[in-house]
Amino acid sequence: MPHQANGVMLGELLPRLKLTSARTHLTVAEHANTGAGSIPLTLDTAHRHGAFADGDLVLMAAFGGGMSTGATLVRWDANRS
Repeated sequence: MPHQANGVMLGELLPRLKLTSARTHLTVAEHANTGAGSIPLTLDTAHRHGAFADGDLVLMAAFGGGMSTGATLVRWDANRS
């Protein structure tokens, strides 16, 4: 689940990652650039659409001003959502 500031950039980046078994959830087309809110907004949207099963790994990655970056990998637990 990437930070979604730029849909064009994501369209170019995602094929280069070659993560064939991964699913990418995008909301930039519906909500445009929501800045720091793009990851929780997309996480909620994907969850509401039943995108995650117990035990799925969810990678969230973001970047910000000054080339700051952050990422986390979590194991989804539907009982705790």
